[in-house]
Amino acid sequence: MNEQLQIQNLDAEQVFTALHSDPRGLSPAEASERLNELGPNSVEIRDPWRLARSLLRQFSNFFTLLLFASAVICFVAERLQPGESMAILGWALAGVALLNALFSFIQEYRAEKAMAALRQFLPPQVEVMRAGQNITLLAEELVPGDLLLLKEGDRVSADARIVITEGLLVNNAPLTGEAQPVALSAKLFPGRMVESDNIAFAGCLVLRGTAQAVVFATGLRTEFGKLAHLSQAIRRAPSPLELQTAHMVRVLTIIAVSLGFSFFLYGVFSGRSLWVNLVFMMGIIVANVPEGLLPTFTLALAMGSLRMARKNVLVTSLNAVEGLGAVQVICTDKTGTLTLNQLAISRLTAPLETTDNTDPEFRKRLLQLAFCASEIRLTDQRLSGDPLDVAIADGLRCEGLDIAAENLIAEQHFPFDVEKKRAAGISRLDGERIFAVKGAWEVLRPLLSGVCGPSGKRNAATAAEFDRAEAVMSELAGSGLRVVAVAYRLLEENPASDVALEQLEQGLMLAGFLAIEDPLREEVPAAITSCQSAGIEVILITGDHPDTAQSVARRCGISAEQGQVMTGAVLEELSEAALSEALTGGVRIFARTSPAQKMKIVMALKKLGKVVAMTGDGVNDAPALKAADIGIAMGKSGTDVARASAQIVLLDDNFASIVAGVEEGRTVFNNIRKFTNYVLVSNGPEILPYLLYVLLPVPLALTVIQILSIDLGTDIIPSMALGQEPPEPETMLQPPRERKFHLLSRNLVLHSYLFLGLLEALWSLGLFFYVLVDGGWQYGVELATNDPLYRSATGIALATILLMQIGNLVGRRYRLHSGLDWGIFRNRLLLAGIMIQIFFSWGLLYLSPLQKVLGTAPVSWQIYMFAWLGMPLIFGADYLRKKLFLR
Repeated sequence: MNEQLQIQNLDAEQVFTALHSDPRGLSPAEASERLNELGPNSVEIRDPWRLARSLLRQFSNFFTLLLFASAVICFVAERLQPGESMAILGWALAGVALLNALFSFIQEYRAEKAMAALRQFLPPQVEVMRAGQNITLLAEELVPGDLLLLKEGDRVSADARIVITEGLLVNNAPLTGEAQPVALSAKLFPGRMVESDNIAFAGCLVLRGTAQAVVFATGLRTEFGKLAHLSQAIRRAPSPLELQTAHMVRVLTIIAVSLGFSFFLYGVFSGRSLWVNLVFMMGIIVANVPEGLLPTFTLALAMGSLRMARKNVLVTSLNAVEGLGAVQVICTDKTGTLTLNQLAISRLTAPLETTDNTDPEFRKRLLQLAFCASEIRLTDQRLSGDPLDVAIADGLRCEGLDIAAENLIAEQHFPFDVEKKRAAGISRLDGERIFAVKGAWEVLRPLLSGVCGPSGKRNAATAAEFDRAEAVMSELAGSGLRVVAVAYRLLEENPASDVALEQLEQGLMLAGFLAIEDPLREEVPAAITSCQSAGIEVILITGDHPDTAQSVARRCGISAEQGQVMTGAVLEELSEAALSEALTGGVRIFARTSPAQKMKIVMALKKLGKVVAMTGDGVNDAPALKAADIGIAMGKSGTDVARASAQIVLLDDNFASIVAGVEEGRTVFNNIRKFTNYVLVSNGPEILPYLLYVLLPVPLALTVIQILSIDLGTDIIPSMALGQEPPEPETMLQPPRERKFHLLSRNLVLHSYLFLGLLEALWSLGLFFYVLVDGGWQYGVELATNDPLYRSATGIALATILLMQIGNLVGRRYRLHSGLDWGIFRNRLLLAGIMIQIFFSWGLLYLSPLQKVLGTAPVSWQIYMFAWLGMPLIFGADYLRKKLFLR
């Protein structure tokens, strides 16, 4: 409504009238009526079907659908010809699809529960006045017109117009992204609401003072809520891994179905029975589809998310594990991510010096004078008050002064005045009664009559010396530091009467300057260097001043000495094409940006084909977090809206954790490629027997059950072991892969099917036909499936594939080296996988229970030893390829 839009332009009486409220607050009946009409004060849009949709989504990928379709075909085949164990095969395929879907769903559900534990941003209870009585109620029960009572430490729960205030200071960083405290007043403000100093916005923290404020917007109608709703309305694009997995699944599915259906038709036209053709089609599909690959994918991502959690990186979506490794650009906020989000004094300078003064006496005196003009409360050995005042108190402690013991608390304090831009106080220092002032240089300069030298000597100053002091201040400010001037004067011991503040402020002596900054996190410069070594661009996007942004970017290594800075005002006027050109031209620092502009930058980068990660902690960051390929929210300082919009939450708010997550993400993708390559190799010896069976009058070398014993049995543990391999030494020295890079690349297919897969197929089929011929079989003669000779031949073919997969497994550990140089015993799961394959290759030939299940029979130990020769054969051939081609 119009009153809401112009609420900052009204005086206090008009505010009550416009909102149909009263200085005594709403009546309980009126508040209840408004709550029923407008709904609860909540920014969350509850979706009762979200979990159900998440579960259904797990069943919608090609692999899962193909496995269910294959299971249905098996059940149909069982009806056509009972007793052939096709129903068991059908249940096995359906079980794999179901378990994988449930596993993925459980991982997402657990991540959501972890997120719910972090949702502590909006306060559960607030204090209001209703019908003249102060009462406490749930924040969700606030309605427009309520008279909200604010005090230090409160988190504002709704947008409210200040009507009475006493020294109110708030932190609007969750909404604006700027860490500067803002002093609020009750006076009308003629400008825009977002710039007004008489509005307490939802989500912001009260640092100091008290106030009464009339609520005029709740829930999604607050500025906080509007941004939250905007982020909820943005649809996130599929992650790089989702796109690549979908591509791989489509390709394998099309190959499997096309081959299966083609040879089914060939069998029909060649006069084979329907049963034989159905079994053959199922064999081709099962052989082409690596059934165990999808569960292994999910396991690798889940294990990656657990390893990330140990590095303070909470993953809320499994695909984000790998997505972080694909990132090409990181757009980072400044406050709390690159910096500690706490003010600290970086320099103490004399009026005419720019360098940090190291004289202990000068430092103590300047800090004591500044502290006289500060208002600090000491409770349980903790300091509370304005962040600047706390920083000054911490500085005194660092200089070895005990605030309580030294009796430094001012006897009279003059709070910070928004219009005068200064605070003052009266205290005793070195036996003298003094009046001290701290504030902006431009407001203190007209009040000065002299300057103090480093030794404390007071001298009258010339205009030239004041100009020199101003140059010192400008130089400090140009370095991105916040500069506070400190001045003082001596007072009489026993004044005849109270003296007005205006009189006290005359004839001040400039004592020096405090240079304040939000310090960089210690780990950040090294983390930025790691990103640059890994080919990842880092862009700083902040709501702070351009000089501050440039200083931080320079100190942490994002830009060179004079990096280009683009302000929000300039950005607002740029078209998307012009912004893309600026980004391509090297602009890496954006200052004074709005939430919409952050999203504009993200979208421009995505249009350039970049995989973009965006960090943020405030509700103002939520839309950009949602628009980015990977949204990264802060766990400690972040709002629940930002965390809900992100796929990754940094539990320690540290940029260095992002770099650790990138390395883990790259490792996960490399490991996925390793076990995808490993699994697809066994497809070669699984497919070729079916092609020979349909084209030539020869027995089928592998049955469907035997294929599944590889895909869903012996290959699972080794694949999981490859998914746990540590990062390779050059992981963070390589550029990020391109967005269009395919997991199922041409080289991987050729290597899997036409090199190692063909080698496995030829060696296993060679031993299969050797056993047949040695046992008296002749070309063209059919063998019954229960014939001992046929069972021995299929047994040695299966055992050979299992043993050769061990050589393949070791070779997949490292792209450039043999795989043995990493040590087998470093990965215990790998060792377990090898032992399982060895035992299984022996047991299927010589253990009666396995023989019965898999339809195999024993062979002589000499032939079994020939199967073992396949292991060094495939390992040696692959190592030779690495030496000849990759090096």
